[in-house]
Amino acid sequence: MYDINKVSELTGVSKVTIYKKIKKMKDLEPFVVRKDDKTYILEDGINLIKSQLTVNKEVKSDVMEEVAIADSSMDLTVNKGLINLLTEQLKEKDNQLKEKDKQIAELHKLIENSQILLKEEQKKSEAQLYLAEHFEDVDNKLQDLREKMEQKRTEKVGLFKKIFK
Repeated sequence: MYDINKVSELTGVSKVTIYKKIKKMKDLEPFVVRKDDKTYILEDGINLIKSQLTVNKEVKSDVMEEVAIADSSMDLTVNKGLINLLTEQLKEKDNQLKEKDKQIAELHKLIENSQILLKEEQKKSEAQLYLAEHFEDVDNKLQDLREKMEQKRTEKVGLFKKIFK
């Protein structure tokens, strides 16, 4: 015969749990003795409580396993959802990168065309400068020729004047 304190030590549960078991378990009543306002439990009653706790632990363990399995399957479902979402995002990013690559290629072509046009403009302006210099040279030569012809005319006129004077 053991008191409630000793029973809680032997079973590894609290005194409150032992009292609850005494109230709930009808088949435990023959093994409970009350003496001088103190409750005692016989050896067979302790064995009955232990077996009940073992059953509860097994049920609890089974429930915990089922919860763990449910949690893991829920985690797998969540993980699959996340993987699908991330895969879709990666596909979208790939499409965006392809579009950006196309835009970059177009910009390179535009820059290349601009450079070609700029070179052509530079060649034209160099040709215009060359032509302007050439015309200036031709104009200077013509001016020199006019001056020389004018001199010769004046010389000829001077020669006739000298002769016919």
